[in-house]
Amino acid sequence: MKKFLRFAPLLMIISCANVQSNTVDGNGVQTHTLTCSEFNDVSLERCKNQAKELCANDYHLVAQHKEVSPDAGDGFYMPPKHHLSIQCKI
Repeated sequence: MKKFLRFAPLLMIISCANVQSNTVDGNGVQTHTLTCSEFNDVSLERCKNQAKELCANDYHLVAQHKEVSPDAGDGFYMPPKHHLSIQCKI
């Protein structure tokens, strides 16, 4: 139980949607990449809500990818992650 409590703050951070990077494409349009883990019932919808908060006038979904880690058999579970690339509408 003590080991779990040691990692609880880390698990809470992992569960949040976050913006990993901002890039500008060849046309000068800013693209945001968001990564959301499905840990602790964080869904794709929560990631899309984060995108809405990031863009005042809605957004355009450029790319979407779901990353699923295989079971290594060591007892550690890696939840799937959603990667969204978005561009804010002007």
